[in-house]
Amino acid sequence: MTSNCETFEHTADVGLKAQADSLEELFCALAQGLGNYICPNSQVRKNQSRPLTVKADDLESLAVDFLGEVLGVVQFDHFLVAEVHVSKITDTEIWAQVIGEPYDPTRHEISAEVKAVTYHQLQVARQDDKWVANVILDI
Repeated sequence: MTSNCETFEHTADVGLKAQADSLEELFCALAQGLGNYICPNSQVRKNQSRPLTVKADDLESLAVDFLGEVLGVVQFDHFLVAEVHVSKITDTEIWAQVIGEPYDPTRHEISAEVKAVTYHQLQVARQDDKWVANVILDI
């Protein structure tokens, strides 16, 4: 399994740039990258999980909607992300588990607040033998 995700600056926003061998790994990398941007994954224990099932019209919309659901778990459930596991993905639906724990102000440092996942300069594509994605986050 080879995947990675890094952030890049974009005017008043920040972007996630990921690449992976498979579509499942790509979506995991994006979700973990989002979680890590908000609170470093190294601070988050892997002792609980939250199931997510997301449907969308196409693969790009699925990426935005899925990351929006992960962001919702963080914002509304106060549940921080350590890992994400995708059990199944199609061009229009994803089944995943968000692994982590509830926010604890005595142990977790929130690095950034993300307002939304945007469609601006969105890319999810197969390039050569890799899957690649760019997603801009509104901060």
